[in-house]
Amino acid sequence: MRYLLALPLLAVSVVGVPTGYHVLSAYLHRRELRDGPFDVAGEFRESFTHNAVGWPMALAVVLLVVFWWMTTAWPKIALVPSVPAAAGGAIFGLIDGWEHAATAATAPIVAWVLAWLAGRIVSWPVTGSVRPSAVEIAVSLRGGGRLRVQSRRLLLDELPPPVHPMSPIGRVALRFDRIGTVEAGVVHTPALWRLANTSELVLSPGEVLRIIGGGQEWLLPVDDAAALRQLVVERAALRAVPDPRPPLENDRWFHAKRLWELADQEPPTRNTRKVNHGNRWAALIISALTTPMALYSVYRVFTDGWGYLVGVLFFGLIAWIATHVWFRQGVVYQLTEENPVSPMADDPDPRRIPVTGWSAKPVVLGQTSDL
Repeated sequence: MRYLLALPLLAVSVVGVPTGYHVLSAYLHRRELRDGPFDVAGEFRESFTHNAVGWPMALAVVLLVVFWWMTTAWPKIALVPSVPAAAGGAIFGLIDGWEHAATAATAPIVAWVLAWLAGRIVSWPVTGSVRPSAVEIAVSLRGGGRLRVQSRRLLLDELPPPVHPMSPIGRVALRFDRIGTVEAGVVHTPALWRLANTSELVLSPGEVLRIIGGGQEWLLPVDDAAALRQLVVERAALRAVPDPRPPLENDRWFHAKRLWELADQEPPTRNTRKVNHGNRWAALIISALTTPMALYSVYRVFTDGWGYLVGVLFFGLIAWIATHVWFRQGVVYQLTEENPVSPMADDPDPRRIPVTGWSAKPVVLGQTSDL
C-alpha cells in the first residue's frame, strides 16, 4: 500500500518533471517567436524522443527498479533525467531570459523533493509491517552522521572525516548475521566514540544505541534508542543471511588490510578531509554517458547502416571498462566497509562500560514507538 501511494510521486519526479520542463521550455520559446498556436500534446510526445529527456528518463526508471528498496537513493535517481533536461535551459536561459533560467533551476529541485517525499511515505512511520521488510530506513544521529537500516546490513554514512589520513573509507557497515549485541542505553556526560575507520562521533548526553558484532562496537546517539533497537533486532532476526568472506589472501582485501594496520594508531596529524571515492563515481558517470550512446549506435545500425558499428564498438568498449571498474571498486569498498576490523578479531566484551557516563537502559520489546 505504501509503494502504491509513493508510485505517483516517483512517476511525476522521474517522468513528469523532465517532460513537463521540455513542454514548458518549448512553450516559452514559441511564445517569444510568436509562431502560431502551441501543440501541447505534440511537444509532450516529442519529449520522449528528445535525447536530453528520453535516454536519462529510461535510465532512471531502470535504476528505480533495481534500487526499489533504497529510499535514500531515490532523490538522486530523480535528478538523472531532470538535470540533463534542464542543463541546456540553464545555459541558454542566461541569453533567452529569466523565465528559462528559473524553470531550468526549478525542475531538479521539484524532482528531488517529490522523490524524497515518496521515500518518506514508504519508510515512515516505522510500524510493525515496516520493521521486518526490506525497505531502507535512514535515521539521523545527534551531532552528525546517519544510520541506514538496510535489507541485509546496517550502514553508517555521512560521518565526520576519518581522523587518520590513511583511512581508505568514509563509512562502516555491519551485516545482520554478524550482530551479537544490541543494547539501548544513556550517556550522561559528553564523550567521543571512535569507529573502526577512525571517524569520531560526538556523544552528547542522551539516549545511545550500542551495537556489537563483527569485531566492531558502535555507540550511536539517537533520539529513541529503544525503538531503534527493536527495529534492528526484528529485522536482523528475519533478514540475516550469511555472507561468506573471500580468503584473506584474496586481493580484494587490500583496502581492508590497510585499515587494520591503523588500529590503535594515533595519526601524526589529524585529517580534516573526507575520503575521496572520486575514481569510482567517475567510472559510473562515464558508464552512464557512454552506455546510451552504444545502445543508440546499435539502433542506428539497424536503421541507417553498418557504419554505426564503429560507434557500437567504441562506446560499448568504454562503457564496459567503466562499468567493470565501478563494479570492481564497489566490491572492494563494500568488503572494507563490512570488515573494518580483521575477521580474526574477537568482539568487544558487552559487559565492559564503553565510555564514562554510560548506563544501560531497560527495554521492553513489543512497544510500538515509531522512532
